Amino acid sequence: MNLRHISIAFSAWATLLGACHTDEPITAAAETPNESEPADMDDPAVWVHPTTPGQSLIVAAAKKGGMRVYDLDGHLVKTYPSDGNRFNNVDVQYNFDLGGTSVDIAVASDRLKDKLRIWKIDPAAENGPLVDITDPDIARLFPTRPDPADREHKTVQNPNDGKNTAYGLTLYRDKANDKFYVLVNQNNEAVIAQFELVARPGGRVGMAPIRNWIFPYVYENQDLTQKDETDPTKDFSPQFEGMTVDQPRGILYAGQEDVGIWRVDLRSGIADARPFYETTAFDRGSKVARDVEGLTIFYGAGGKGYLIASSQGKAHGEPPVAPQPGLDDTFAVFAREGDNAYLGSFSIAANPDLGIDAVQECDGADVTNVALPGYPHGLLITQDGYNDDNLSGDPKATNLKLTPWDRIALPQGWLLDSKYNPRTQE
Repeated sequence: MNLRHISIAFSAWATLLGACHTDEPITAAAETPNESEPADMDDPAVWVHPTTPGQSLIVAAAKKGGMRVYDLDGHLVKTYPSDGNRFNNVDVQYNFDLGGTSVDIAVASDRLKDKLRIWKIDPAAENGPLVDITDPDIARLFPTRPDPADREHKTVQNPNDGKNTAYGLTLYRDKANDKFYVLVNQNNEAVIAQFELVARPGGRVGMAPIRNWIFPYVYENQDLTQKDETDPTKDFSPQFEGMTVDQPRGILYAGQEDVGIWRVDLRSGIADARPFYETTAFDRGSKVARDVEGLTIFYGAGGKGYLIASSQGKAHGEPPVAPQPGLDDTFAVFAREGDNAYLGSFSIAANPDLGIDAVQECDGADVTNVALPGYPHGLLITQDGYNDDNLSGDPKATNLKLTPWDRIALPQGWLLDSKYNPRTQE
């Protein structure tokens, strides 16, 4: 199936159907196998095959369990065990120039080593589709952190102990300049850093620091470093995790977990003065309960599409908890264009016919608009923090859920559009 087209007749039928709202719950069509300690499924990324959509893959970080690769049915293709790593987030990008050869890459943040891990994606490779091409001399990402006494102007040395190290991650290809960048945020800090990915001799890839942004540690007079284990409404963190880049526009969307979603223009380097959308901690009318987590973009033609944010909430686990009914375990959808107007929310319910449970406390998500076998209008992949549906705060299993985009879009009359090609950004 062509990556850029779907049947005109089918599209017309879907458009008419999309005008008819339904109360049918949104359910996943497939899921990946359970992960349990020491593995903990976290962040997925879709890799679209250049010529054969059915051979597309899902790359996922399983934290201390290493990396996983799945097919479009959720079946495990390859396990990459941890070798002393704690992979946090992963993203993919296309057509990186590696010594004159164009390759697709996957990049993950390693929280324990405070470094990037970079792979070439090659389904024909002898040892599986992820081929490590990380420069062995790649530097630490965050050797310093803001000085608590003067965070805006001073830094202090940062121990490499996994506490204030690499956390969330996303990739950006500046097509006009054919440069590839990785954006990484720092655990327990309000810091996002930008690095350029650079080809090195011997078919390796390293990185070079470009710039960083320091966001508020105090927002609306609330100290974001305040801790209170007895009252979750008074327990805050300044950190970010979920991030995504609108590739053609060069706009970074970054979720400061307790505060909201920020925008950064990567071409000018200018960040907005405040988040364009706040969590319920600062806006009682918000449709996003903190923590705001995974962010991903559904690309439509002509600059249209959607920004999707995981509204994780704080409803589960041992008391004290802070449930926000109707907002916990949901996904908020914003218009990609203009001022990113809020459009609606959805949740992913259990699919008893297939024995697939609901999605709770989603840490990471990725969506593709590309028409794939079984997913003619694209696919949303979401991490499920409680695959055993045991909401006690000590999940025994986590995994990924695969949900056809049309199940989400049709009831709302949202776009069904597979014209955008992630490889060409057109």
